[in-house]
Amino acid sequence: MSTEATTQWILIFGPLAISPGPANVLFCALGSSFGVRSSIPFWLGTNITCIFQSLAIGLGLVYVISTYPAAEQVLKYAGIIFLLYLAYRFLRLSVTEAKPIKPLSFKEGVVVEMLNAKYLMIPAVMFTQFYSPEKDGFSQIVVLTTALAVLTMSSNIMWVFAGKAFTKLIVKSKSQKNQGKMFGLMLCVTALWILIG
Repeated sequence: MSTEATTQWILIFGPLAISPGPANVLFCALGSSFGVRSSIPFWLGTNITCIFQSLAIGLGLVYVISTYPAAEQVLKYAGIIFLLYLAYRFLRLSVTEAKPIKPLSFKEGVVVEMLNAKYLMIPAVMFTQFYSPEKDGFSQIVVLTTALAVLTMSSNIMWVFAGKAFTKLIVKSKSQKNQGKMFGLMLCVTALWILIG
């Protein structure tokens, strides 16, 4: 890509990657509740899935979604249900004393990302705006997917570190209950926002 196209790409996708969405709220919650190291499996699950989704969209998933609009709606509602399940897990963290819950796993990261309809729009927009059919198609798809993966992974890990930093602002004895309530409610609001939007 030219310098101008690269600048446009960063200005468009930088804010999208760093904005609070379902995955970023979860990264912040995980960093806050469990620390950076325990958040890595979930981080890997979501980001490896992002790479495969971007490649699939670049290679033709846009056609499937445009041909079968119901597929997008199925993903949307399944994502809302899964977000509510994760909200329940964080709310449970706020009331559970004896048995602490485990951090989200690699498998749950894959599920969250598979149901994250917001993310599917990002590579779809990217390929419609920055893909040039007259150039080598496959290498363009790989370069754009790699750039998006680096941006997404960086953004997600920043949210994990922000969540970890947030923990230091709360008294340790009360932090688990307060964080569970706060992040559980944030996920409920996110699910409602996706449902309405």
